[in-house]
Amino acid sequence: MLNIVWAYPDILNLHGDRGNIFAMERIAKLLKIETKVTKIESYREKIDFENTDIILFNVGEVKVMPTIVYALEAQEEELKKYIDQGKIIIAIGTTGCVFAKETIRKDGTKFNGLGILDMICKEREDVYGNDLYFKLNEDNAGIMANQIQLIDTTLNSDIALGKVVYGMGNNYEQTEGAKYKNVIFTNALGPVLVKNPWYTEKLIKLALQNKGENTINSIKKEDFEIELKSMECIKKFISKKRKGE
Repeated sequence: MLNIVWAYPDILNLHGDRGNIFAMERIAKLLKIETKVTKIESYREKIDFENTDIILFNVGEVKVMPTIVYALEAQEEELKKYIDQGKIIIAIGTTGCVFAKETIRKDGTKFNGLGILDMICKEREDVYGNDLYFKLNEDNAGIMANQIQLIDTTLNSDIALGKVVYGMGNNYEQTEGAKYKNVIFTNALGPVLVKNPWYTEKLIKLALQNKGENTINSIKKEDFEIELKSMECIKKFISKKRKGE
């Protein structure tokens, strides 16, 4: 059984990234793994960290992030234990602010994050959008996505999730996202777990390993033929953009 928490879906609801939940359910089904998705819909609602394997925080407006920080601080010890056990948190786009040390708003005001990821976020004056293609630092696997960037991120230490091949990544410095233990932050939209089912499979298997379970099943190449063809098409497209064609 794979237990997934979908954090604040009615609040973190930008860019249609609810597809990340559907992607995990689909890949788990192909792996013959039963899933249970629990929605945390209120700031007052507690997360059952002990019985959760993956927590997903999709993209939302920057103004709601301090309240999410406050809600998670109320369960600080449980959250720390969850992270120390190597369980998975996925934070997409602006929700990186929740796990950063600090975020600077456009008006110059600041708010503190949980400080789990050694980085500083800064709200952008304008919105940046483009394709995003990067290679994971841990295994050099390619991740194809989009980014609609509302924040820039500066990493204070060597915690980058990947290296940018095309796109902006964190802040034009060719690093993409951040990772501490299995707390994963990425700018990748798409939704990223839909466009990269091989990465979704990897995260699901890691979540199972963390609870002492394994699966001998793997998704077959033909199961994500469309996604592979899509990646190759986008690679060709962005190569033309680089050449100015």
